[in-house]
Amino acid sequence: MNTHHHWTAPDGTALLMRPLCLRDAPALDALFASLPDHDRRSRFHGAIKGLSPAWLQRLTRVDPHHLALGVTLPGAGGDALIAEARWAIDDSGNAAELALTVDPAWRRHGIGQRCVRALLQSAAESGLRWLYGRVLIDNAAMLVLLQRAGFRCRVSRSEQSLVIAERALEAAEPTGLWPARRMPGLGLQL
Repeated sequence: MNTHHHWTAPDGTALLMRPLCLRDAPALDALFASLPDHDRRSRFHGAIKGLSPAWLQRLTRVDPHHLALGVTLPGAGGDALIAEARWAIDDSGNAAELALTVDPAWRRHGIGQRCVRALLQSAAESGLRWLYGRVLIDNAAMLVLLQRAGFRCRVSRSEQSLVIAERALEAAEPTGLWPARRMPGLGLQL
């Protein structure tokens, strides 16, 4: 099974998307630390300076209830992450919440679009019925990205500063691109 996806950005840069693992914790920490305060606030919905080792471990741990992907530059030592994308299954067991971060220097290279497509594909292949995100209302770039990917966006009734972006998923045949594993108690293939 090939869990690595190579492609070339419009400017000719070679990129690699692959599942994150524990050894990626330092690179993920560096990605988040390099973000401007506004971008960290958009990603985590609050002001944070950094992530604890325990938090980084949770974000990079292989877990049957979420998928975490990283985008790197092949040949750059394999350690430099320029984007991370993930979904985590919610308590319903048939929907997952997504999150996405792209290094500001690498925006407008199609990386966000590629990540959202990968999240949609892997969630559908896993048998999930919905993918959604909670986006701060002032995060216009993320809202445009999700709307272009077919997400319906509405302001949250309980928190006026949040927009709920959601998209129904249709069942998909596994492509073998993402890691396959059984999800305990849910009967889903990941």
